[in-house]
Amino acid sequence: MGHRTLVAYDRNGYDLHYAHWGVDPTELTPETPFGGPPNDGWARERAETLLAPEGGRLLEDGETAVDPDPIATGLSFAELDGYVDPIEHEALYVVDRDFSVRTYLVFGLDCRSFGRDGTTVALVGYDGDDDAAYLRGWLAGARAVRGVCGPDDGAIVRALRWLDPDRGTIVWLTKRDRC
Repeated sequence: MGHRTLVAYDRNGYDLHYAHWGVDPTELTPETPFGGPPNDGWARERAETLLAPEGGRLLEDGETAVDPDPIATGLSFAELDGYVDPIEHEALYVVDRDFSVRTYLVFGLDCRSFGRDGTTVALVGYDGDDDAAYLRGWLAGARAVRGVCGPDDGAIVRALRWLDPDRGTIVWLTKRDRC
């Protein structure tokens, strides 16, 4: 499945890019703005065993973890909402002009339909792998609570009020046409 990450670069509005296998935020520098080579060697190796020589390749060889071709350009932070999908994307990285990186995990909340127009999205800022692991575990627990509570989709939203503020900062991305 990959670790699908959206990367938004602040350049007179945000330019939004995609990294299928994620990217180490420390590799996003002025010298390597799109990171190093993608961490997909194991997948390519496995795919080679499944392809006949005449069948070609599954994907072009990527030279950087982040696709240099933008998905969209000139977006405001609020407009990123139209591109962040909790089913498709695990994380959003926001790269400032000085290449400091704010990292967010993508949480889908409320509503039973998780299409782009059917969910409220929370971005939960985190600092480092330990916090990310904690937050992923927290979300799994919150989903389990929702499963026990039945169709009360507000359970996760209410539980976010109890999230340890030292572990994550919540940014809500919502639109009026959402639930």
